[in-house]
Amino acid sequence: MGRMRVNIFLLIALIILIAILGYRIVPFLTEGRSYYFKHTDSIDLSNESFGHVRLNDNIKNQSFIKRFGKPLSMEDNDLYDYYHWEGGLETASINSGKNKGDIIRIIINESDGVKKNTRLKTAKGIEIGSTKREIIALYGSSYYKRSEQGVDIIGYVDHKYDVTIEFWLIEGDRVGEIRLDYANIN
Repeated sequence: MGRMRVNIFLLIALIILIAILGYRIVPFLTEGRSYYFKHTDSIDLSNESFGHVRLNDNIKNQSFIKRFGKPLSMEDNDLYDYYHWEGGLETASINSGKNKGDIIRIIINESDGVKKNTRLKTAKGIEIGSTKREIIALYGSSYYKRSEQGVDIIGYVDHKYDVTIEFWLIEGDRVGEIRLDYANIN
């Protein structure tokens, strides 16, 4: 009889534990990246840019073309197209309608062995090779942490403008990629 009570107690405790964990994990699994945005305090990212390239700039604008020329390559996507530019800049832009060419995601990274352009820094001066400590010193402690493709990521959210900036950390704490985009982009 005593052993049966212990087993019932353990079963009830296990059910409660699963219910608590399920409550915390299920939204993460079903909401994906946006789960983190909803649970992170907002910071002001309204002035954010990479080398003076901002969200909503248009890749067909003459000043953009003058600075970056023709794209080195392009990847088609159903919703938006990715372009790779000289100096390590990558953009995603709307591929149809009146906003065709508007930038909705900006990425800088150290891949492809391309010599990086020193103009490609965040508005606060973070660049490829910066450290997690430098990021937190400039952007603050209101960030989320997540992992994707085996890489640790810290990100900041601007709820007013629905914008995020993410720093992909390699070798423990060194920035290998930076993404600026709208929170609803997957």
